[in-house]
Amino acid sequence: MKGRQPDMEVIKILNSSIVLARRGEDDKEIIVMGKGIGYRSKPGDVVGEEEIEKIYVLENEMISSDLTALMKETPKEYLILADEIISHAKHTLSRHLSDHLYVALTDHLYMAMKRFKDNMTIQNRMLWEVKKFYPQEFNIGLHGLSLIQKQLGLSLPEEEAANIAFHLVNAQQNDDNMNQVMMMTNTVKDVLNIIKIHYQVELDTHSINYSRFLTHLQFFIQRLFEHKTLNTQDHELFEQIANKYPQEEACVLLIKDYIEARFEHTISNEEMMYLIIHINRVMSRN
Repeated sequence: MKGRQPDMEVIKILNSSIVLARRGEDDKEIIVMGKGIGYRSKPGDVVGEEEIEKIYVLENEMISSDLTALMKETPKEYLILADEIISHAKHTLSRHLSDHLYVALTDHLYMAMKRFKDNMTIQNRMLWEVKKFYPQEFNIGLHGLSLIQKQLGLSLPEEEAANIAFHLVNAQQNDDNMNQVMMMTNTVKDVLNIIKIHYQVELDTHSINYSRFLTHLQFFIQRLFEHKTLNTQDHELFEQIANKYPQEEACVLLIKDYIEARFEHTISNEEMMYLIIHINRVMSRN
């Protein structure tokens, strides 16, 4: 992603510190960052090695176009922040992350800072689930908060670490696992249909409880595909929840049968317990 390359011709000035250039050796569009580089350059100039602080080589022209448009209105500090968070994520997760993450995370950080400075509440209603189901990504989010504190002097709430984690999770979805994404989407649809048929109702898709449940369901199915389902063997707590919500348990048993028939995978009591709780919330406040 980073590195210095010779023969880079300026295409467009984005701001005082960033230009869009074309790399001669492979004709790729690149984002070049350097102090005052935008003041000293004009389209057609060749970027000098001594002017370069960072180079971003992007996967495709669409991502390049998105980042180019973003950096016209976004201070370079946010791209630098996003880059440091992503570099830490790549080292920690050892997984491929889409280059579009540079666009999405830079934009998110900039908007989050603006909201915070305007005293607007930053919330992530799925904070608890992100911490429990994606601990690595959440810890990277916490690392991001420490970088924000160090570089911008702002102390953002823990919810913002979960927002960063969401971007990291999304960036792991690429063309290689698109079939899995499609299967996940169809599975979510099937599970929702089981619930609607069991209760003979239409779900309120605009309610916050539906939104929470949908996110939980997506996380659950992803864990299912990755063979990382929760299982603490706390049978006593499961029995308490199941006895308290018998109709929800009956619905979850139908979902359990569907999952076992389709994927030959048994759902643990802990996963069933969370499904029962979420379905109860959706149906009682639908």
